Amino acid sequence: MIGKLSRSILVASVVLPLAVACTSSPTEGLSREKVVAAYVDAIQQGDKSRLLELNNPALDQVDEIDEKIAAIGDREWIDPQTTWLTNPITGAIDVARISATDTHGTRIADQIALTSIDGSWYVNLGTHTPQPGDPVPASTARID
Repeated sequence: MIGKLSRSILVASVVLPLAVACTSSPTEGLSREKVVAAYVDAIQQGDKSRLLELNNPALDQVDEIDEKIAAIGDREWIDPQTTWLTNPITGAIDVARISATDTHGTRIADQIALTSIDGSWYVNLGTHTPQPGDPVPASTARID
């Protein structure tokens, strides 16, 4: 009996960390369109935890999520439509402009940028706290 218990504990101590290490991205396999649809569902429900899952993991300052929920979330959207725009910084078509109305006829307009990281799409909500070793941002000082 003790031998079986010891073996079970040994197997669990080896298998469990491997299972945790092999977890996938919450957006793995989702197209950018499906990530936007998941974002729209989460914002309508006011689901901050789902929005955090969809958010770019490099962005750790996420007050924008609470602000968006307060401004346009936690209510039903009628017929949301997405228009894809070219990102003015990267030139990629990775900015989604979303328009809808709510059940009271109030117009809803939102715009989000997406980022692909290791083949998975994420919504960019918030900013990144600079860390040692980060690239130095380009200077905006004017040269005379």
